[in-house]
Amino acid sequence: MIEVREATFYYPCRKDSPKLVFEGFNLLIPKGRYVALMGPNGAGKSTLGKMIKGLLSPSSGQVFIAGQPLRPGEISPRVGYVFSNPENQIVASVVEEDVAFALENRGTDPSTMARLVQDSLRLVDMEDYRFHPPHLLSGGQQQKVVLAGVLAIESEILVLDEPTSMLDLQDRKEMLDLFTKIHRQGGRTLLHITHSFEEALSAQEFLYLDNGRVSFYGTWDDFFDKGLLDDSLRIALPPILELIQKLRERGHLIPNDVRSLDELKEFLLGNPQS
Repeated sequence: MIEVREATFYYPCRKDSPKLVFEGFNLLIPKGRYVALMGPNGAGKSTLGKMIKGLLSPSSGQVFIAGQPLRPGEISPRVGYVFSNPENQIVASVVEEDVAFALENRGTDPSTMARLVQDSLRLVDMEDYRFHPPHLLSGGQQQKVVLAGVLAIESEILVLDEPTSMLDLQDRKEMLDLFTKIHRQGGRTLLHITHSFEEALSAQEFLYLDNGRVSFYGTWDDFFDKGLLDDSLRIALPPILELIQKLRERGHLIPNDVRSLDELKEFLLGNPQS
């Protein structure tokens, strides 16, 4: 479980007054949820992710991970963090050694470490690359190596901070499928920070930040039932969702789980009178 309670956070500025990001911010994400986090630039998405990990500490208020408060400056061992650029997180010259890096720092015994490295590489479909140099891998493969390292330390919570922003379309799709697989198999909590609405639809729930506050948090059914009717939400929908919403407004009975062009085609072909 992730809980942020009455948190206030400022970024210091040299010349101007400190930049306020959160003031009295509250959030509760139950254990085992897969949440997509969106919002405009400057809304506080990455700041929130870093506070959950402990990379940043609120000036007041408290962050709780699995019911335990994070002390100022404490890096949570329960939270794994994946950034957008995998090269910034790869530290070893061999895949297997990179995945084992954090385990070695924790003093994990060799037999347990070997098992955890093998299991995590298998989970991300990179077991065949265990002896490869990471710098010779594709961007998508490098991101999988980073993810394997996070999984190897048995993180209960994964913060994925725009993890696909530097990947091509095929690698992006593979990563999204992998996140879904990890969520279903491990019961972990995933917080996926993204600017892509199409990516966000892969998640179980949707969290939207705007001006340092939660504008919406709930399931996708809740969003398409109620969220779209809230004029205060400054959310730009993808063209296909705009089209689907306009068809609904004209009386077409399109279910909420129709969210892509292929799904719309399939529904209309199967329900010509809708």
